Amino acid sequence: MRITAALAAAALTMGLAGCAEDEPSADATGTPTPSATSEPAPAATESSEPAEPEGVVVDVTIADGKVTPQGDRVEVEVGEPVTLRVTSDEADEIHVHSDPEHSLDVEAGTPDELTFTVDRPGQVAVESHHLDVTIVQLVAR
Repeated sequence: MRITAALAAAALTMGLAGCAEDEPSADATGTPTPSATSEPAPAATESSEPAEPEGVVVDVTIADGKVTPQGDRVEVEVGEPVTLRVTSDEADEIHVHSDPEHSLDVEAGTPDELTFTVDRPGQVAVESHHLDVTIVQLVAR
């Protein structure tokens, strides 16, 4: 009988200990704390969209032998980042006639971008080499 009572007491103690793991415990101040078996908080999900570039962004499309925009004036601040985002249906080369000059080799069907700054006040032409047209005139102030 003593063995049966001891086994029953042991089973009851183990059962209560098992339940205690599923419930939050309290710290010394009585504030509930999560138990060791609590599930971790879900990780923050990262955005699948790329971050928008800082500064001025000029979207350029070359399609069917024409470029858009063509000849537009774009105001920029000296030292402000300028990003050209180019999508083209044919290979091309984009030239930025600043000091120093910049260029971007464009592959057909592959969006590409170039980020640079204009370091002096004035006008800077951005041109399509193959189409021989001015895409934009950057006016740096």
